[in-house]
Amino acid sequence: MNETEYIERVVCSLKRVPSKSLLIIELANNFTKDGQLDYEALAEAQPEVNMAVAEAKTYGSHTLMAVDSLKRLEAIPADVGPGYASLSE
Repeated sequence: MNETEYIERVVCSLKRVPSKSLLIIELANNFTKDGQLDYEALAEAQPEVNMAVAEAKTYGSHTLMAVDSLKRLEAIPADVGPGYASLSE
C-alpha cells in the first residue's frame, strides 16, 4: 500500500468514528449545585466517578495516539491527482 492509499484509509476511518459523550462531563453537570461541584454527592458516587475518570483517561490516551499517528503522515502535494479531491470532502 502506498502512502496515498494509507492516508485515504486513515481519513475514511476517521469519518466513521462516532461522537462520544464522556461520563465525566455528565457527572460534572449532574453534580453541580449553585455553580459549584457538590463534593459530598460526588463522594457518595465514588464508584461512578472512578469509572468516569478511567473512561476519560482511556479516551484521551487513544486520542493522543491517533493525533500522533496523523502528525507522522507527510502532506500530500496538491498535484497528486483526481483522487486527492475525494480525501478533503
